[in-house]
Parts: sequence; C-alpha cells; structure tokens
Amino acid sequence: MKNLFLTVATIFVLGTAAINAQTTTTPPTKMEEVMKSHDVVMDKMPLVSKLINKLQTKANASYKKSKYENAIADLKNANESMMVWMENFGKRFDADEMLKGKTLSPKKQGWLLEEEKKVSQLDEEIDLSLAQAQAVLNN
Repeated sequence: MKNLFLTVATIFVLGTAAINAQTTTTPPTKMEEVMKSHDVVMDKMPLVSKLINKLQTKANASYKKSKYENAIADLKNANESMMVWMENFGKRFDADEMLKGKTLSPKKQGWLLEEEKKVSQLDEEIDLSLAQAQAVLNN
C-alpha cells in the first residue's frame, strides 16, 4: 500500500512538472525571431543555386539568352544580398548575443530592430527572384 502511494505521488509530481514545463515556455526573444527569419531565408539558398544552374543550362542552349541571363543576375544579386546581410549582422552582434541570449545594450536593441526589417526585405527579394526565375523556366 505504501509503495502504491509512493508510485502515485511520484507520477503526480512528474506529471505536474511536465504540464508546467509545457505551459511556462517563454516567448522567443527578438534575437531568436531574427535568427529564425535568417534560417528561413537560408533554407531557400539551395534553390537559388539550383535555379541558377538550370537557367545557365537553358541559356547555353538558347539563342535568346538575355531572359535567362537576367533571371540569373537577379538570383545572384539576391544571393549576394544575403551574404552582405550576414556579414554586416556578424559585425554588429557577437556569437553569444546571437546564439546564447546574451543581453543586448540599448544601442544593439535598436540595431536588432533594423536588422529585423532588413532580413524581412531580404526574404521578399529572394522570393521575388525565385518566382521570376521559375517563371522564366516555365515559359
């Protein structure tokens, strides 16, 4: 009987702890949100490379190369924008701030808001260049 009580009590305590752990998760920080946006954009980069290669193949086999070359240039510009954004972001924030939640100074908090807007614009630029490349390939 005593063992049964101990088992039930243990299950109750562990269950309560698990429920509390699920309900007390903290919302993501602004840095975590920006890093997640970065990850979303980075996930698109292999498609950028793949489409550049497809467009280059089509351009090599076509007499009307300009539409393919323009789409390639847009994709390369989007890729370059991503590289520049990452480089500049890395100059503003250190690894502990980006990955370990190190507290940001008020100045850096302002920078982070700027970077949030920039990465959002970057995502739009990449989406547009991907859509244009796919349209060129489908015509």
